[in-house]
Amino acid sequence: MGTRERLLENGAALFAAKGFHGVGVEELGESVGLTGPSMYRHFRTKGALLAEMLITVSQSLLEGATEVIEENLDPEQTLAALIERHIDFAINFPDLIRVHERDFGNLEEEDARQVRRLQRRYVELWVDQIQLARKNETPETARTMAHAVFGLLNSTPRLRSNQKRNDVAKPMIDMARRALLS
Repeated sequence: MGTRERLLENGAALFAAKGFHGVGVEELGESVGLTGPSMYRHFRTKGALLAEMLITVSQSLLEGATEVIEENLDPEQTLAALIERHIDFAINFPDLIRVHERDFGNLEEEDARQVRRLQRRYVELWVDQIQLARKNETPETARTMAHAVFGLLNSTPRLRSNQKRNDVAKPMIDMARRALLS
């Protein structure tokens, strides 16, 4: 993993723990063995680091959902696969969920618009699949259902149980499937 990728990973952990404004450039640089100003060789600003972090994760979710849909499974199987992809993301990247929830407002306007565009496309893929699986749902209801499932699955970083995160995946997947498919 290169320095840029390590800055993204360590930056997510630091921002998740301390918030965007609680982390300085020196700390970001030190997290990968650089002086703070050396970070600017990889990102023009701390905000650019945050933007790449959130844009990249939004693109990744969209690309993963597109891959699932291109498998041409039946609608219920597609929704099940979308749920599994999303819980995998939520379990493996809890810091990015925390950063998005807390620090999205620190993005520059154009970066925020780009993240929102990617997220809307992601949601609409889910809406289409929900409507295919549940024939009588309106787009508005399907969108509400998708957002509710995202809320459930994205709650994994806040779990305070003694269970390992992977032990949480099965009940979360089961609840999301029941919400969308029953």
